[in-house]
Amino acid sequence: MPGLRARDGAALIALAAGLGAVLGVAWWWIAPRVVLDAYGDQAYPAEYQPGGYIADEGWAAIAGILGGVAMILIAGWASRRRHGHWLDMSVLGWSVLAGLVGAVAIWIVGEGLGSVDVEAAIAAAGDGGSFEAPLRLRMPGVLLLWPLASAVVFTGVSIVAWITDRAHSPSS
Repeated sequence: MPGLRARDGAALIALAAGLGAVLGVAWWWIAPRVVLDAYGDQAYPAEYQPGGYIADEGWAAIAGILGGVAMILIAGWASRRRHGHWLDMSVLGWSVLAGLVGAVAIWIVGEGLGSVDVEAAIAAAGDGGSFEAPLRLRMPGVLLLWPLASAVVFTGVSIVAWITDRAHSPSS
């Protein structure tokens, strides 16, 4: 039976969780921080329109896309090594499922490392003081980019394989 088995899929999911954790650390390390100014018991962005909120979402999106491309290539390589080809729907299915796990790992690890107790930071900064805002994923659609990237790469490879097979097959 070609394709990836349940054991291979479980290993792929575990690998995606580990890769997601590494990419979550990278997101926390690379993403810019928005500086907040404390006034009384409130905090407001120091800049009029802070671009850091969009930039940290962008870095999470890039991490998810990279994870998705890596995951489909790893799953395809494993299927090809075992069965001689990697264009199988089980490769796509397991990669998408693993991608959801990996994307959630990015989210949990990145936000966990970038968390800030805002009330305590306001109290420590004092009136007029500054501190960094917590790293948060405000657009949950970013979590779908990992599985989507896997599906797009799989579709692209499938189309290329179909075109080359047709070009090399004898005409009827």
